[in-house]
Amino acid sequence: MPVHVEPLYRPPSEAHSLIFQITHGCSYNKCAFCGMYLHKPFEIKPLDRVLAEISAVPDSSAKTVKKIFLADGDGVIYPTEDLITILDALNAKFPNLIRISSYCGPQAIMKIKPEDWKRYYDRKLKLLYFGLESGNKEVLKLMNKGMDAFKILPKFKQIKETGIASSVMVILGGGGKRLKQEHIADTAKWVTEASPEYLSFLTLFLRRKKDYFNGLEKPTFRDIFEESRDMIQLIEGRNIIFRSNHVSNFLPLEGRLAQDRDRLVRSINEAMNVLEDRGQLDKYPEFYEEF
Repeated sequence: MPVHVEPLYRPPSEAHSLIFQITHGCSYNKCAFCGMYLHKPFEIKPLDRVLAEISAVPDSSAKTVKKIFLADGDGVIYPTEDLITILDALNAKFPNLIRISSYCGPQAIMKIKPEDWKRYYDRKLKLLYFGLESGNKEVLKLMNKGMDAFKILPKFKQIKETGIASSVMVILGGGGKRLKQEHIADTAKWVTEASPEYLSFLTLFLRRKKDYFNGLEKPTFRDIFEESRDMIQLIEGRNIIFRSNHVSNFLPLEGRLAQDRDRLVRSINEAMNVLEDRGQLDKYPEFYEEF
């Protein structure tokens, strides 16, 4: 059975997936806002160990597996031909497998060739989780994200053309008060052009790394809600499945963009009215992650 090295993170939607750690940590691990793998050095797990873990799954259990998630931070950074070997082994071992998924960083998006993405898709790698965080160049620079969102966009579209779906994550409050409008406008523009199958909003919170957080002019509840509302209003979606129900979010939302835009905006406005009546709308949330 798979051997996991903690900490292990997965998207909420992979709660019922079998997880194989084919890498440990994150190959980039320099984002100023993220401390997920702060004390976990990056490692590509040797191919023979991965294949042994796949082989060790009892056949009776393998028949029940329909979804597999490849951890850690960006499993698809694994060397191409070896990843093909892993995908082939997974398909051979799990007869009822429907989908394989992975986090995907900007480095992998820029590095991997379109024809290789197609080879992955043909072996059931059908979903990538991508942390866009923001479409704005200055916000991404503050975050030390190591990418320009609009330079990545053509490569992102090429992946989409192979059939691989994407789930894009955006961080509300990521640019603080100062870059709020730029964050809204450029992120909405990027999402509109990329047209991912899934979109989720997370909210800025303090996670181990304090310098980035302390360097921002902190957003209030009003700022966070306005970012969410205004992005939703600006995104010209084509049946994008939208969620804002991460543990960091103050208001759980779900729907499709742009079909449910009016309902979502109405929900946000109603929540803002409640906070305003309580005298809390212009206060600062507790941006802190408890352990």
